[in-house]
Amino acid sequence: MNALPKTTLIIVLFSLFHCCANPLFAQQRNDTLKEVEIRTTLIKDTAIDKKSDFSATQSFQTIGREYKDLYESQSLANLLSQQTSVFIKSYGVNSMATLSLRGASAAQSAVLWNGVPIMNPALGVADLSLLQTGLFSDITLKYGSSAALYGSGNVGGALLLDNQYPDFTAKKNIGITAGVGSYGSQNLGLNTSFQNEKWTVHLNGFYQKATNDISYKDESGNNKRLENAALQGGGALLSVDYNLKEKWNAQNNERIYGKLWWQTYDREIPPAMFESFSDKQQKDASLRTLLGYEKNTRRSTFYVKGSYNKESLHYEDSAVSLDNRNNVHQVYQETGFKYRLNNPDKQMRETWMKPAVHQVLIFVPMQFALAEGNNISSNETQFRPAIAAAYSFEGMQSRLKANASFRQEWVNGTTAPLLPGAGVSFALLNDKKVNKKENSSLISLLIRGNVQRTYRIPTLNELYYFPGGNPDLKPEQGWSQDAGYTFQFKHNYNDKKAFLFLHELNGFNRNIQDWIYWLGGAIWTPHNIAKVHSRGIETNNRISYSAGQFKFNLGLNYTYVLSTTEASYLPGDGSIGKQIPYTPRYNAQGNFGIQWKGNLFVNWNQTYTGYRFVTVDESQYLDPYFTANIQVSYAILLSKYKLQMIGQLQNIFNTDYQVVNARPMPGRNFSLQLRMGIY
Repeated sequence: MNALPKTTLIIVLFSLFHCCANPLFAQQRNDTLKEVEIRTTLIKDTAIDKKSDFSATQSFQTIGREYKDLYESQSLANLLSQQTSVFIKSYGVNSMATLSLRGASAAQSAVLWNGVPIMNPALGVADLSLLQTGLFSDITLKYGSSAALYGSGNVGGALLLDNQYPDFTAKKNIGITAGVGSYGSQNLGLNTSFQNEKWTVHLNGFYQKATNDISYKDESGNNKRLENAALQGGGALLSVDYNLKEKWNAQNNERIYGKLWWQTYDREIPPAMFESFSDKQQKDASLRTLLGYEKNTRRSTFYVKGSYNKESLHYEDSAVSLDNRNNVHQVYQETGFKYRLNNPDKQMRETWMKPAVHQVLIFVPMQFALAEGNNISSNETQFRPAIAAAYSFEGMQSRLKANASFRQEWVNGTTAPLLPGAGVSFALLNDKKVNKKENSSLISLLIRGNVQRTYRIPTLNELYYFPGGNPDLKPEQGWSQDAGYTFQFKHNYNDKKAFLFLHELNGFNRNIQDWIYWLGGAIWTPHNIAKVHSRGIETNNRISYSAGQFKFNLGLNYTYVLSTTEASYLPGDGSIGKQIPYTPRYNAQGNFGIQWKGNLFVNWNQTYTGYRFVTVDESQYLDPYFTANIQVSYAILLSKYKLQMIGQLQNIFNTDYQVVNARPMPGRNFSLQLRMGIY
């Protein structure tokens, strides 16, 4: 791994300070169970996601705090694979894990940190196994394409990772976490924050190590222990915000902020089941920075931000005398202005009724990427400036919402196709209230639909990787559509009991030309698949019931995806009408949780992943698998201290399974976490 120049570190440390990190668990005295939220309109807090108003007709899923805290010392790959019904393609212990939404490839699923894309520009993906859950305050999955808003390449959806927005109230916090688990797992974590009327400073740090010598059954059914699988890593996330106003106001404020995120991992890569041994080692290091300015008024928001990211990878395999060192640099800049065309507050006072709301957003993103290393024939670059605009409408007492957007992008001076998109939603039942004696009920039913053009240029590796890159690749492009509804029923019994039922159903369709897929044997090369048709349904359901000091929660999420080859440039490959490899048709996930007083939380988690075909002609496949997990959290509040204990038992029934062929996954394992907070 190449060391960063001292001058670079000095400049970065003094010019960029980092992100509003994950709020300390010690800050919350009265915890209440917040289920995984599944909504069809994003929260009207555009402080974090300034584009949320312009994608309000799309469905999304936000991970509730209690569930997120259970996985604070684990990777996003573990969290999302157990708490959502998306497919996480894990290549096994100490290997890459990527996100797939609605049957899209990993390169077609965007991952953004505070609005900045953090997919490796060379690989086109973000490795979720290297992203620790505890570094982020808000974790949201946006379903469906939003290419006009979040960038070309956002075909299946987006994972939005945000840090806490400052409120500049005086407080100090410190939290320490220590944990142990199966396979020699050990971890330490530190969360600190300081706030006053002018400054907000947050620091998150973590360290972890493990031997990862899991037991598994080989292809002959013999019990074996995984070798060359040790892991060691750590990192820190620093954020500083400065209030430029005399007093902070949620609707009228001005600030500058800086974020600095550094981490490194040393990983031994264990042998695949068809290998007798492995000496492979990989070192990953990343430096991500962000500097920004933002001004909000009641009707407008102006912002500008710039980011520099560097990712280094050093891969060694002494068995074949392989020593690859690669660096990828990315510079991202975005300037935007959002304006509300009318003044609803004034009109409401004059008319005593809620008027329509019109908003526009114009922003200019620019992205530059450079890849260098001994796997790239020469230093290759991509420069992608763009201009984008969006309009949103909300009327009929908030029952009708509509949005339209477009994005024009240029790639190394070549004009890319225009990316338009539009969506509409209508509340057939708009929170209809029924009151009887001291009981009250609320019913809502919302329908929606969206359409978006999609486009993705090949990554630097797909074009120039040596050996195997294909400079003749065509960009992926096509259209996607989705439609669905959300029904919600709430009932309160004399303020002593409460019941909630939520049911959401979405259907989606996507047609992509020139889908990029890697094929080969000793040397793998990306090829274009002429046409791929993806379609399917998602359903999300939740029931919760509160009575006295107890709260019960039951949730079930299910996804059915058909993603098939419709036409191929390779005659006789047997792929026509067959499922794209490693795209499971069925994914399901469920939770049953019980909370008592806000101190004790017990949750049973169950996941199911269906068949994954390994070849384009469906001749080889991996069996479906169930995994069951249980999580227990108990918190003790003592004056200014909070002590929290979290225990997890993963894969309770010791299921023997593989997500990717010949890469065994862990059997039954446990973890224990102890956290202490002072505030």
